[in-house]
Amino acid sequence: MTSPIFAPLAPDPLAVLRAVARMDLSLGIAISQSLGRPVAEDLAELRARGYVREVSSPRHDGTPGHLHTITVQGREALQRQDEQSPSAPVPTLGPRPPLRRETYTGSELRPFTGRAGSMDALKYPSRVGSQLRYPGDDGSEPAREDVQPPRKT
Repeated sequence: MTSPIFAPLAPDPLAVLRAVARMDLSLGIAISQSLGRPVAEDLAELRARGYVREVSSPRHDGTPGHLHTITVQGREALQRQDEQSPSAPVPTLGPRPPLRRETYTGSELRPFTGRAGSMDALKYPSRVGSQLRYPGDDGSEPAREDVQPPRKT
């Protein structure tokens, strides 16, 4: 039995096939991001040749997710392509580096440095019924009774 004639892949679909082989079961958008360009047409060509298979997988929100994986024919085509080309395979871009974010300083945990006198209200007790409750009282001591100022006669 003779093997089918191998048609070499163009550079763009070949890069997509290598990305699918490297990032097995990946969304098309993830493959696009790793290569830095749209890959929908290349994936369609590779699916038509039988090199890539699309697997439907439902997402958490119920919408379908279409994952791409390389087939046995795709792996064989990739091997034949590498054997026929004397040059080293073209490296594909990896995933993007994470976004650079500023360092967390914990500024909301620092002591309050607001306007002078803005926290003076916390020096005074709150009235609850006939009792005065002072800030910092945790209730372990009996609350102080309201002391009536002496009457002037």
